[in-house]
Amino acid sequence: MFVIPMMALAAGVSLSSTDWIAAAGTTGCDATDVDFSDARHGLASCAFSSAMTTADGGLTWSLRATGLQQSLVFAHARSASELYLARVGLYRSVDGGGTWVQIPTPAGTGVGAVHFEGPRWVAIQGGSLTYSADAGSTWGVGFAGQTGVYFDELHFSEANAGYATGGLTTELGSLGSVLKTQDGGASWTVLPFPHGQITAADFSSGANGIVSTFSSNLYSTSDGGASWQLVSALPDSAYFLDVVQRDATHWYGASLSGCIYETFDAGLSWASTYCSPSAQALTAITLEHGAAIVVGNSGQALYENRIFRDGFND
Repeated sequence: MFVIPMMALAAGVSLSSTDWIAAAGTTGCDATDVDFSDARHGLASCAFSSAMTTADGGLTWSLRATGLQQSLVFAHARSASELYLARVGLYRSVDGGGTWVQIPTPAGTGVGAVHFEGPRWVAIQGGSLTYSADAGSTWGVGFAGQTGVYFDELHFSEANAGYATGGLTTELGSLGSVLKTQDGGASWTVLPFPHGQITAADFSSGANGIVSTFSSNLYSTSDGGASWQLVSALPDSAYFLDVVQRDATHWYGASLSGCIYETFDAGLSWASTYCSPSAQALTAITLEHGAAIVVGNSGQALYENRIFRDGFND
């Protein structure tokens, strides 16, 4: 995700909570994305060419200079040693972030996000969606782009079924975009979404997903994006930059105003469980391997300090 500067938006009242611990070692990183390969090892991309790695589940981080000379927007950790970053191009490290090598992709566009499924990769490149069946050696175009269709996120909850979501808001109005693939990214169908720009989304299956919009509403689908239902208006007119689902009812949202919002009733009601004292944006969430990790501007990285139903917190 792109780093968002602090804006004059009203943040919700900050709650005093022990549910979130501020991580150490994050000074100097305006974090834009975060990903973990396992419960311990993670990677965060930073604006202004840096990255961060962690080996203890996100409690402490090490800031790394990448030498890539660009504001990075995407991070993916395949293992503790094999890491990926993107912006102007797609870059791989096989030594835990010590050195980086560019992976050739179709020329003329940057790389916004990539989905990795074994040797099959799908990438956002400008207004197009490209794919590789051989781990980046060769690429094809799955969606060549068209007027009025904009996307900035990829979501694959199943091997072949995935979505690209996004949109654009201007003085002329707000447009939302949802595209769906059922063949691993080789082809895409544009689906109707009449509710404005999608700022964050998550899909729990090929049929079920949720999206938040520029107008601070939450919508859900249970039929693979064929139709969308309004779930609720977000509190404090929150502008979500990321939203994720832990299970059927417990979801998290990271907001532009620096608050973490949570719902325990599938989006019907939300509460802020943390708010940044300086209202700096929180940009990305991951909870793939246990505790949620939330990152954002001005060195923010927060660790979810909770015991879950299985008795573990990482």
